Amino acid sequence: MVNSDAHAARAPAGFPPRIHSEHRRPVCLAIGSLRNRVQVQKRVILSNLNLGTLAVMLLLMAAGCRDQGDPGQGQTAEPTGGEPPPDSKDGAPPDRATPAAPGATLDPDLAPIFALISQNQLDLARDQVTDYLQQNPQTGQAQFLLGLTYHREKRYALARPHFAKATEFSPRFHPTYHFYGWCLYYLGETEQARTAFQEHLRLAPTEGDSHFALGLLAMEADQLDEAERRFNKAIELQADNPRRRRDVAKAHARLGDLYIRRERLELAKGHLLDATNLWPQHYAAYYKLHLVLNRLGEPEAADEAFQQYRLWQERAEQRRGLPGQGR
Repeated sequence: MVNSDAHAARAPAGFPPRIHSEHRRPVCLAIGSLRNRVQVQKRVILSNLNLGTLAVMLLLMAAGCRDQGDPGQGQTAEPTGGEPPPDSKDGAPPDRATPAAPGATLDPDLAPIFALISQNQLDLARDQVTDYLQQNPQTGQAQFLLGLTYHREKRYALARPHFAKATEFSPRFHPTYHFYGWCLYYLGETEQARTAFQEHLRLAPTEGDSHFALGLLAMEADQLDEAERRFNKAIELQADNPRRRRDVAKAHARLGDLYIRRERLELAKGHLLDATNLWPQHYAAYYKLHLVLNRLGEPEAADEAFQQYRLWQERAEQRRGLPGQGR
């Protein structure tokens, strides 16, 4: 079982490599007319981005759709008062390979705009989707993409009305509900966020990250049984997918938090070990593990966990071009 005391016996494993490469096939267009060339380019974009459905668009989920305990950009401060480091809402996007539920197919006409968003060319994408909406104002997918350009910039108040319109014009287009849920979460509208995540799961019940989001909301409401169920469900749905190791690690880390609150320190230790084994870059989990091990009377292991916390924190700061805080 996921939350078995047997987890406590696991020791940190070797660290997986962080650098991944992508190789895309060259495209050769030999079409006579401009119109045909444009259509071929759209098909090439869809092929190269593996965009058979919008489920793969959850590659973008990390930009603003992250657990607040997920160490990423903006997390720099030294932990004080025995608390874990400040939370961050950003990080590198995980790969997504969950089969799509019906209703997630992206209109090929919008594929070039999606390509710009995936390349972080947000101003250009925003200009193009705005032009598109001038001719097609009630296109839900276009409203979604416009909202997504703001969402990636963490301008959630600007993203919100476009996500709302997207759900109105394309109510079966389920990715909108997931992003809308995180948008509302960051705006502090927790009940509306919960409704959005629940609707996403009604349409796409195997999407583990929305279970994770509902777990966060439950934990913040001190509904620990519901949070435990949701985090375990997130693990169950994603554990067999190697591309979602980071997402599974986040769920384990949150279960670690939950068991700390319940004073079940052996279980907390096991889940925090799982989190750091799956994703060593989650340095906040190392810090919490350090605290738990100290409380369990394992000072040597606690010191090792703290060293790993400092190592991965400093590496994260170096990637962001910030001065290290190591001693």
